[in-house]
Amino acid sequence: ELYVGGFGSGNSLTISNGSTVANTEGNIGTFSSSSNNSVLVTDGGTWTNSGILYVGRGGSSNSLVISNGGTVVNTEGYIGFTNTASNNSVLVTGEGSAWNGSIITVGYDGNGNSLVISNGGTVANQQGTIGNLQTSSNNSVLVTGAGSLWTNSGDLYVGFEGGGNSLVISDAGTVADGNGVIGAEASSSNNSVLVTGTDSLWTNSGELYVGGFGSGNS
Repeated sequence: ELYVGGFGSGNSLTISNGSTVANTEGNIGTFSSSSNNSVLVTDGGTWTNSGILYVGRGGSSNSLVISNGGTVVNTEGYIGFTNTASNNSVLVTGEGSAWNGSIITVGYDGNGNSLVISNGGTVANQQGTIGNLQTSSNNSVLVTGAGSLWTNSGDLYVGFEGGGNSLVISDAGTVADGNGVIGAEASSSNNSVLVTGTDSLWTNSGELYVGGFGSGNS
């Protein structure tokens, strides 16, 4: 396993210029005391996690940046895992920059966590969730700029059990999934999706539900 900030704060790892880091499980900000830790994968660098990747497993304000053709691979990926994990972030930016996994969850049990995909960056996974548990609120994903793409080969949930979570697709960004669900469970209220700007696209190859069981979703 690889830890960038187990208990401590302000630690960093940079993977750049075609270099590679490989491990089983990756952790950025493991415990509640571990904040402001960061990983930068850039300029053709690759970070391969054969298992789970946590960006803010228990800590807050930890970050992962994938830029300029950097690549991160994992099985399950979580931004803000426990209820103490708030305001953690992932930025995937620039053409050729990619984050690939089986499951991507923004706010499993945490609040105010975010994913931004911009300027041609891509994220590809099977299932995507923004706000998984009832306590996971105000988590967000922004997909913006031409060529920016979030692909879910399965379902995408904007608020599975959580409330007040959001997805914004702007300025020719694209999100694709099987079934799209805004507010899946009874507790998932006031979640939202905004698609704005010329050529911005949200495509569902299956069905789209606005308020599966939840209320006030839009």
